[in-house]
Amino acid sequence: MKAVVLHRFNDLDSLTDEEVPTPVIGRDEVLVQAQAQAVDPVDYKIAEGMLGGQVPMILGSTVAGEVIAVGEDVTSVNVGDRVAAQVRGGANYAEQVAVPVHLAAIIPATVSYEEAVSVVLGGQMAYQVIERGFNLQAGQKVLINGGSGAVGYVALQLALAKGAEVATTASGWGADMLRQQFPKVQVFDYKQDDFTTVLHDFDAALDTVGSEKVLADSAKILTSTGKLVSIVAHQADDPRFISLINKPAGENLAHLFAGLADGSLRTIIDQTLPLNASNVKTAYDRIKRGGLHGKVVFTR
Repeated sequence: MKAVVLHRFNDLDSLTDEEVPTPVIGRDEVLVQAQAQAVDPVDYKIAEGMLGGQVPMILGSTVAGEVIAVGEDVTSVNVGDRVAAQVRGGANYAEQVAVPVHLAAIIPATVSYEEAVSVVLGGQMAYQVIERGFNLQAGQKVLINGGSGAVGYVALQLALAKGAEVATTASGWGADMLRQQFPKVQVFDYKQDDFTTVLHDFDAALDTVGSEKVLADSAKILTSTGKLVSIVAHQADDPRFISLINKPAGENLAHLFAGLADGSLRTIIDQTLPLNASNVKTAYDRIKRGGLHGKVVFTR
């Protein structure tokens, strides 16, 4: 099968299109014929060598496609099902991907492969923030820092669906988009607005940035029992601080895909590109420069 292989860390010119062996699935895995793979910031960090690993390696953390084989112990998924999953280190930039079945969720018929894969990583993290980190309840007040990003955009929508009062930060295109799509949300331009002078007595705040200023400002608006959840910072001198680690699971994705199917959850795709080494380099360069308006998705 064909795959995109990285031969040297911190060197996107070492990406090549190669023929590699087809994965051999285990008893609790399914083999997925890939139809779409999303580009996520963690993929770029892996390519930079920031998260360890060994080269040569096949990059990619997410995949959506059709199941073409199932392991002996798999009963919840059948050949022919459309599924998506996050598989860290799963060699996802390839024609076929081995996926542990507990990480996969079936994609509803009305949801495209591209839509599904676009929420697999960031959306799944957002779901866990709302459910595990915040345990958010109707009527509570929540701040989502970075509301136009992959995690923030989904977290904002999930919080609204819970009946929460939501404020968020963004800038430029992101701020304009959020104001247009979500008129009930207070949107602050982080380049010029100081939300600490306006917001108070909030029950929860999400940090998707990791800077000391974002954490400090978010802490200022919380109640004494509020929750300061970060998906990037690992520690802070505040008893309300929670560092949340992503724990992917198919059941998380099932909730997100149901939202995509019934229209209660939106996703933004900036660009779709055929999967090859040249386009992976292009996409990673765009992540490095910034300014993406949604996800870049590779397709077949």
